[in-house]
Amino acid sequence: MIKIKNKLGKTRIYFKQFKKNKIYKEKFSTIKFPTQINKFNYGGLRLKNLFKNNIKNKPLISIIMPNFKCKDLKTAIESVLDQKYENLELIIIDGHSGPDTLKILKFYEKDIDIWISEKDNGMWDAWNKGYKLANGKYVGIVDSSNILYKDSMTILSKYINKKNYDFICGTVKKDNKIYAGFRPHDIKRQFNIIPSSVVGFFIKLNSLKKVGLLNIKYKIQADYDLLYRIIVINKMVGKSTKSNEIFGDLGNSGFSSRHSFFYKLKNEILIRYRNKQNIISLFYIISGRIIIKFLKVIMKIKFF
Repeated sequence: MIKIKNKLGKTRIYFKQFKKNKIYKEKFSTIKFPTQINKFNYGGLRLKNLFKNNIKNKPLISIIMPNFKCKDLKTAIESVLDQKYENLELIIIDGHSGPDTLKILKFYEKDIDIWISEKDNGMWDAWNKGYKLANGKYVGIVDSSNILYKDSMTILSKYINKKNYDFICGTVKKDNKIYAGFRPHDIKRQFNIIPSSVVGFFIKLNSLKKVGLLNIKYKIQADYDLLYRIIVINKMVGKSTKSNEIFGDLGNSGFSSRHSFFYKLKNEILIRYRNKQNIISLFYIISGRIIIKFLKVIMKIKFF
């Protein structure tokens, strides 16, 4: 075991060997290095034979950072490097953003466990690439537009060590509002049952391997499809942190919010149908959402 301080003076734990966990009937496997990629478009400490592994009472936490031409990449990276928790790995998946991004990635070369910069099939494809490279006991997404608060991974580790949860839902902040809690029983009526699928959501890697990767055929809400499979199909158990245990700031996250009401509703019904949710309940969801939307429009017109 080797202890090294990063650019921000925080200690990280490394090993000379890569010890991955394999589970029975896993739907994807952990890989040490990217496959079929130009050697000039990836780097990190794994290439120097420095690896992160799980330690008793200090479980490895993997953070995947998807990026595509985000101006806040440097800030997001430093928010991860500034974590007090020692056993942490950072994996950056960039969608070939160009030379300026490569400069940033190479500047932090000695603090990133592995980074990739190549064209991909969208955000969900980037998440999947990161999941395959992750070696932690738990893994989560921190987008390059997000900020992770410096005590967040210490808070997460306490929950991990307390009980064997499949996933943890951390409290998050967006636009100075706090989002907390977890409502699993509402998932058959609405998808918005956790604070966020980025920054605050960390799942046990072995549990994720039982569920499988994101379905990249969905342009939006593929994270909700994954959540549905986690909770409804696989009946996994999660826990939310306290409302004052904030993991970070969501910044500009909110990809699906840019799409129209009917597009999102159509996509949601498709996800539920493919996951074999009851047809009658789908009818009630469609009619209920349309009625509520209609009433909101009427109210706006009335008070215009």
